[in-house]
Amino acid sequence: MGKIKEYFKIYESEETKAVFEQNDYEGNRLSYYVILSCAVILLISWGLNLAGVFTVPKLRMNVLAILGLIEFAIPVVLYLKFKGQRRWLKYVMVIALLFACTQLFSILNHNVILIMVLPVMLSSRYFSKGFTVMISILTVIFATVGSILTVLFGIIDLNFYPSPEKGTVIVIEQKLREAIVALGIDPSKAVVSMMVNGFLPRLLAFTVICFISIYIAKRGHDMVLRQNEIARASANVKAELNTATQIQNGMVPSIFPAFPGRKEFDIHAGMYTAKEVGGDFYDFFLIDEKHLAMVIADVSGKGVPAALFMMASKILINDRALMGGTPAEILQFVNDRICSNNQAEMFVTVWLGILDLETGDVIAANAGHEYPVIRKSDGKYELLKDKHGFVVGGMEGVRYKDYEFKLGKGDSIFLYTDGIPEANNIDEEQFGTDRMVDALNIKPDGTPEEVLINVKNEVNNFVGDAVQFDDLTMLCLRYNGE
Repeated sequence: MGKIKEYFKIYESEETKAVFEQNDYEGNRLSYYVILSCAVILLISWGLNLAGVFTVPKLRMNVLAILGLIEFAIPVVLYLKFKGQRRWLKYVMVIALLFACTQLFSILNHNVILIMVLPVMLSSRYFSKGFTVMISILTVIFATVGSILTVLFGIIDLNFYPSPEKGTVIVIEQKLREAIVALGIDPSKAVVSMMVNGFLPRLLAFTVICFISIYIAKRGHDMVLRQNEIARASANVKAELNTATQIQNGMVPSIFPAFPGRKEFDIHAGMYTAKEVGGDFYDFFLIDEKHLAMVIADVSGKGVPAALFMMASKILINDRALMGGTPAEILQFVNDRICSNNQAEMFVTVWLGILDLETGDVIAANAGHEYPVIRKSDGKYELLKDKHGFVVGGMEGVRYKDYEFKLGKGDSIFLYTDGIPEANNIDEEQFGTDRMVDALNIKPDGTPEEVLINVKNEVNNFVGDAVQFDDLTMLCLRYNGE
């Protein structure tokens, strides 16, 4: 007994109340349309009976039809008045439908299954086991009452009795017993036959349908709970990703002009992640009053793991660079630190350069990253095919090599991640470094911000409606000299 009570128990916490309220409102809308459809069917049946197509006595049909329409009108009026926004409306609507279906059954008893299961199945849409159980019990009671009423009205379905008249439904206005005897039918046998061959199979069918409806209501209720849990979990994840995005964006310089008091250079950068968080990053910071460090990097992988690895790598590079040393020494230190505890086996490509703000000399090291692009003040942007070292985090003990070049007054350097040359359009064609250089040279003497805008616009025009699969990160610096 305890298990049975537990099965029919309704679970609805305050936390999910609003969810089930909305579900009930949607169920009310479905009931509203079902009731309207049934009202139309009743009107059609009434008209056909008046036209003589049906053989139901007109007085009886008129009375039952009018009562049915009144019963349909009550829930319709209440639904329109409250716009379906009341949970108790389901009781009014489904029970009114049950009354009306019972009256139709009293008129057309051979359509019982088609008519009487409608309220039960409709009740399961509300995903309330208790409500469906109540309607199921009422349906069995009303079906029993309807069966008795058909006999009282004098309707006998001879399909339930083995006789020459099998397959017909006769209506007897009066003296029911005498009329049955006149047909050569034993009244007591007729009652037993109708019970065994008519009422009991229908009751069995009702029972099966009721249990199916209760099961549907239970599963629907559980489904709503699961969907609510998934929605809440998704909302929590989204909120956490938004927070992670804010944290990640806060990790890179994002206020421009970055050094309004420094006239020796102008710098601008941008990062456009393919997901909420990404693995690319850029950085620039003054090591001292004379030296500016520039970093651009791309972590293997995407999403949250790449973002965590990105932040750890950025912090290590920044902290080690502030301690002094060449780019090669800095990358060697960072690589060894990452490899010492890199259980995720991730890696990061890095380009690191240190600019002498007085002379324009740049010392750089490349750990498997893209080629930088250099522009002389009187020329156009061109790739600087430097020598690549091994990625950071790939193997402990790697040695990196420094190389040098010089920026004259008005020269620029453009740094980027592979998301730009590898951007695909809908034909899976890559943007490529040639298009990137062409985009840079749309206005080669533009400010760093203008240069980045031109590149981003060209990438967007090329990609079109294709999905962005990789992060796009860029940095541009123009050296003005002292």
